[in-house]
Amino acid sequence: MLGSETNTNEILKGLNISLLRNINVKFLLFGDKKVISKNIKKYKELQSAVNIVDCKTFISMDDKPSEILKIKTSSSMHQAINSVKNKVSDAVLSFGNTGALMSLSLLNIKTLSEIKRPAIASIWPNLKGESIVLDLGANTKLSSRYLIDNAILGSSLASILFKIDKPTVGILNVGKEDIKGSEEIRIASDQLKRLNDSDAIKYIGYIEGNDISIGKTNVVVTDGFTGNIALKTAEGTAKLFQSHLKDAFKSSLISRLGYFLASIQMRSVKERLDPRVHNCGIFMGLNSLVIKCHGQSEYRGVSYAADIMFSLLANQVDQKIKKYILKIQDKIAV
Repeated sequence: MLGSETNTNEILKGLNISLLRNINVKFLLFGDKKVISKNIKKYKELQSAVNIVDCKTFISMDDKPSEILKIKTSSSMHQAINSVKNKVSDAVLSFGNTGALMSLSLLNIKTLSEIKRPAIASIWPNLKGESIVLDLGANTKLSSRYLIDNAILGSSLASILFKIDKPTVGILNVGKEDIKGSEEIRIASDQLKRLNDSDAIKYIGYIEGNDISIGKTNVVVTDGFTGNIALKTAEGTAKLFQSHLKDAFKSSLISRLGYFLASIQMRSVKERLDPRVHNCGIFMGLNSLVIKCHGQSEYRGVSYAADIMFSLLANQVDQKIKKYILKIQDKIAV
């Protein structure tokens, strides 16, 4: 909780809401014990499910990698990750520095042996429901092997979360023709076609940016540079839509009446498109589950992220991904 721009009370409120939906869960909270103890008093259910680890040192959003890895070993983030490394905790949910979280996770939790680099995945709403998009910023280098790893990890995650036997996978590209895109993208596409032919992955080919919101595929694969830009663009577009919608319903008495009559449906639409809710990134490819929430999350985003974490743990996501990768690793030639 230290080092984050998210208010402590928002975190506690979100965890409490999630706890009511996910019983028999215990939390280790790493942060300032005085602050947490003061704010948690209003959440009686949460109090009985929490142990607080008092931390005075934290990693800020501006800390350098050398400080993170060498100096701030007693920080709240360091201790939280070590609790997973030492099998005290099953997963980490953080609201702090993304780069620091990834670095410490790589150093302590480490990646699956068959995966070259982990990726950040997120669940995006679309016209058909939801899709998995990755990578969203872990690896800005465009590499065919990273793209293939992302397809494997995304397919595994989608099959677990969406309960689909063979999720569809597409690579985000500048066009759908085979000649489009860089050499690394074409190499990855050729390999995924072979994996498709061997019935390991259901790859449908290239997709374009507008196909994400349409829900053309269950999994959207891209590099971290492009994925992060797509994420920020989508968040900005959602905020723009909400702002215009709000202004439209305030424009006249009739508009306000229309909003009142359709308020339940409109709240549902707003919730589905609210970037403050769908703001968690799942670090895929590590030996244990790590989830990163936006540094300015509200309680709704916190509860959503906690729900995702509990669902993945309950479905033994790490074990299933390892099993899935072992099943097809002999078919990966890149």
